[in-house]
Amino acid sequence: MIKIISSIFRKLIPYWFLISIFLLFIIFLFGLYTYFRYVDSIATPFKLMNSNNTGIILYDRKGRIFYQSPSVKPIQPVSLTKIPKFLTDATLSIEDKDFYRHSGFSGRGILRSIGLNIRTGSNIGGSTITQQLVKNAILSDEKTFRRKFQELILSFEVERRYSKDQILEMYLNSIYYGSGAYGAGQASLLYFNKDISKINLAESAILAALPQSPSRLTPYGGDREALFSRQKIVFKEMKNAGFIGEAEYEKGLEEKVVFAASRESDDNLIQAPHFGIYIREYLFNRYGEDKVIRNGFKITTSLDASLQAKAQSILQEKIRGLAEQKVTNGGAITINPATGEIIVYVGSKDWNDTEFGKFDIVQALRQPGSSFKPVVYSAAFIEGHKTTDILHDKRSDFSGYMPENYDRKFRGDVTLRRALSNSLNVPSVELLNDIGIEKAMELAASMGITTLTDIDRYGLSLVLGGGEVKLSELTRAYGILSYQGELVNTHPILKIEDKAGNIIYSFDSSTLEEVETINKNIPDLTELIGLNDKQGKLDQFTGGRGKKQVIEAKYAYLTTDVLSDRSAREEIFTGVTSLNLSRPGAVKTGTTDDYRDSWTIGYTPDYVTGVWIGNNDNSPMNRVAGSVGAAPIWHDIMEEIHRGLPIRQFPKPAGIVELNICKDTLLPSCNDCSESLREVFSIETAPEIHCQSPVTLAPTEVNPEEEDHEKNNEEDNIGENDGPTETPPVTITEEPSSTPPFISGNSHPLTIPVITSGTIPPTILP
Repeated sequence: MIKIISSIFRKLIPYWFLISIFLLFIIFLFGLYTYFRYVDSIATPFKLMNSNNTGIILYDRKGRIFYQSPSVKPIQPVSLTKIPKFLTDATLSIEDKDFYRHSGFSGRGILRSIGLNIRTGSNIGGSTITQQLVKNAILSDEKTFRRKFQELILSFEVERRYSKDQILEMYLNSIYYGSGAYGAGQASLLYFNKDISKINLAESAILAALPQSPSRLTPYGGDREALFSRQKIVFKEMKNAGFIGEAEYEKGLEEKVVFAASRESDDNLIQAPHFGIYIREYLFNRYGEDKVIRNGFKITTSLDASLQAKAQSILQEKIRGLAEQKVTNGGAITINPATGEIIVYVGSKDWNDTEFGKFDIVQALRQPGSSFKPVVYSAAFIEGHKTTDILHDKRSDFSGYMPENYDRKFRGDVTLRRALSNSLNVPSVELLNDIGIEKAMELAASMGITTLTDIDRYGLSLVLGGGEVKLSELTRAYGILSYQGELVNTHPILKIEDKAGNIIYSFDSSTLEEVETINKNIPDLTELIGLNDKQGKLDQFTGGRGKKQVIEAKYAYLTTDVLSDRSAREEIFTGVTSLNLSRPGAVKTGTTDDYRDSWTIGYTPDYVTGVWIGNNDNSPMNRVAGSVGAAPIWHDIMEEIHRGLPIRQFPKPAGIVELNICKDTLLPSCNDCSESLREVFSIETAPEIHCQSPVTLAPTEVNPEEEDHEKNNEEDNIGENDGPTETPPVTITEEPSSTPPFISGNSHPLTIPVITSGTIPPTILP
């Protein structure tokens, strides 16, 4: 047996030997390939420090550039002799204690970093300064064996070519310190307004702390608390390494660091500056600012630059006309609800306005007023309510909360359609009280509204806009109603190319498919294509695959039918032509107390647009309701966006029933019905078809003490805070109708009596 095993072993040795020789040969060839491919990049210190400074370019959907990074200036190195010893010691202590003892790779450094991470909870790598220089200047942060092997080969070659002081000098002059600063010299001027030779121990520790995560730790818009926490770790490591004593350690901790005013400039954002900043943060947060810039990303966005310019012009002109009403700013966003593409993103009235321009209205938290009501009414439809349900517009006490209508009048019994169309507050509160606040908040969350988290603070005022939301998120929620109850993840990026022209990410709007092509010369983009911000700032534009049905199509249609009903809203919005498009459209306005916020959000089957105007400081406007301030802007933007597009009706989903009903009974009409209406129902809530005696609705109640208020109200704006004092009657023509009602999705019409007296008032039915 032993002889047999020995014979087999001797026979196998040659095969293993040959395999080993072959593998070593492959490694040798890969090493040669790496050397000759990158050797020119490390030929001189200048090339080594500047080989990857490329910047980024943003394109609109038609390939037009609307942002380009400033030309990245070649790094002018600062001599190591001018760099304070505090900074070199701080950098070595936190990045590479064995720098002057290794040859480009340090096993001890890796073990030390593991121990430091365990002790401090940090995330510190074990790469040497030489490896970091090579990785940042030539390669990438891709976490593969192939890339790591290239890094080692080039690190050994850099160590062979240059002295330790030269390598340290190149590192300190090329490493990224955040906020556009490459090299310690630029960072010192940017953050402290000092020449690098003048910085003290505390400032040196700050600079040494930044390279680990420059986008997160930057003093300008980053996490300063985290920055100072890492500064303390730097001090501790300097003391442990013997670079400073106890006295200097204590002094460094006590030294106050004063940062210079931010001098970052976004002047190169030719158009859509707020959108450009949003896209940059979108990528920086997911990928790393330094890597995005160094890899020369060319990003094709979903924005339409021409429509953006027109929307910006419309907003500026309208707000300029409202200057006497104390309106100073506004914003607008347009989304394609079927694809999630952002078409227009106007973050402020004027980017160049030093007082108001840099504030991004689209992302700001504001109270939405009555523009939040469609969310609550949609929840009510889901819970079984129908458009003909009776609500009570009368003085009501909801456990101490007594809401009022905009004009302080009550209208008695009203239908749900009338209450929503005319934005009546009291019946809306009654409706929310009936279905429960939890139901409304659950639906809001499923529709992508992330900011409503404190149910106790809002109470029943939620339906009147008592909770703060973002224009971006509420607009997207309306898009769900437009797209038959489906939520499509927002996709502001259509394509990303690297500096070599390789497509590394693409989005197909026809299939909602995202395609990732891994380019081995750049970092793994698995997280990047998720397009989801770790810090939660960008959740409202989270990308991803596919879509989700968050409201059954029939319930979304009911809300759309009410919001698109021009005749129903004529009671309050008489003469407000800005709510009517040249095609079917659903719209809702909103105004908050003291006229601090003016909203209009509306949609067609093609696009949804949201508009807000007001003041950044939350100061009140002079009686500018949503229908007066935001609505004209919304109207003109929507007309521009739809110019040349075919007119489309809102598609009627299965499960919707259309019936002719009597106006007085709200039941299917009989031959003796004096006035009839066309109404829509979900199939499970449609009324039974039989005749009954008319039911008289409660009469309109007007409080005597409010009669004086009616005269003043005639001169007010029309909207949530204003309206006419009398309710105009619905005009009924005397032309009979012979259109039978039907159930959508069923080819057989219902058999009910056809109306012979009175007709259906003109209502937009999608």
